[in-house]
Amino acid sequence: MKQQTLGALLVLGLGFSAVAQADYFRDDFNWGINGNIWFARVGDNGSPFGCTFTPNMITPSSHGITLVLNQGQCSELQSRNSYRYVRVQGSLKTGNTPGTVASIFTYTSWWDEPGRAWQEIDIEFLPSRGNVVHTNVIYQPHDGDYQSWEQDIDLTPYGLNIQQNLLTIGFEWGEQQIRWFVYDAGGFEQTIRTVYKATGSGPLAPDQIPAYAWPVDHAKIMINHWHGDNSEEAGYFPGHYSGEAAWAYYDFIEYIPH
Repeated sequence: MKQQTLGALLVLGLGFSAVAQADYFRDDFNWGINGNIWFARVGDNGSPFGCTFTPNMITPSSHGITLVLNQGQCSELQSRNSYRYVRVQGSLKTGNTPGTVASIFTYTSWWDEPGRAWQEIDIEFLPSRGNVVHTNVIYQPHDGDYQSWEQDIDLTPYGLNIQQNLLTIGFEWGEQQIRWFVYDAGGFEQTIRTVYKATGSGPLAPDQIPAYAWPVDHAKIMINHWHGDNSEEAGYFPGHYSGEAAWAYYDFIEYIPH
């Protein structure tokens, strides 16, 4: 998310979580949420979010969960533990409602630990932008300037459509690089973007992130589905929302320690 004001808004109401680095998990969400792994967020983030995170907007089934939203209500899950240098992947499918966002991401900030910078790695699907995945790395020191390194990746060359296919996607976060990947229509893993931690003090290449902004702190694994409030900020991200109900289905989320 590009807007600087989200630095304070995205994190409102997020609580402390325990640090963990081992303990692989894959959650298929069989008949609901595993309370040892997740908790459902309650609260709102302010503008440009146009809805309040509400646990009853999470619909369980025999396999997978659906994060539904309507005008004013949406949903989010956060991991109870925090992790660093991980592979995170999941399988999901969304509807086609403009002005909404469905995501898989890692997140931490000063709300987790005083003085900590906001650090986030994103996978986001925005129907307003078409058949693309929005990838991003976000950095902001407490009371400092917001920075982001975002790129939209077209899914069509991989034979995928987020509204038509159950799409498996993820990222690997390491000490020197972050790599996003999808499994294409043939089931093969394909790298779609890689960014690298810059070394030295020279000019940055397009695929580099300054060393000071590299995510280094343990972060929560999160998924959410929300809509914008049609403010000026929301015009850029996530686009105009007309009030329709929407859904995002998550088949599984998997955490693999490095």
